[in-house]
Amino acid sequence: MTLEFIQTLAPLALVLSLIAGAAWLLKRLNQPRSDKASLMTVLASLSVGPRERVVLLEVAGQWLVLGVTSGQINSLLNLPAQTLAKPDQPNLEKTNFAQSWLERYRQTSS
Repeated sequence: MTLEFIQTLAPLALVLSLIAGAAWLLKRLNQPRSDKASLMTVLASLSVGPRERVVLLEVAGQWLVLGVTSGQINSLLNLPAQTLAKPDQPNLEKTNFAQSWLERYRQTSS
């Protein structure tokens, strides 16, 4: 009885260890590289359609604004690199768009 149990358990343990090893390897290979080793850095990305994006890249002290579609990539603008200013507080008009629109609608209708 115990020999049959070991003969069944050993292949199962082998398969489970192979799955765990493959998952660890995939995780290890898909880790992003550090910023120092990367030649390009994606600073921002904005979706402008279902398959279209505008991407801001930093490459060798230059900012590149690119238009990216499913079929091609177009350079839209080249700028010298600058520091990005992050807003401290979110703009309330953007977060509460429905309320501001309703107030403007009431003002124009009366």
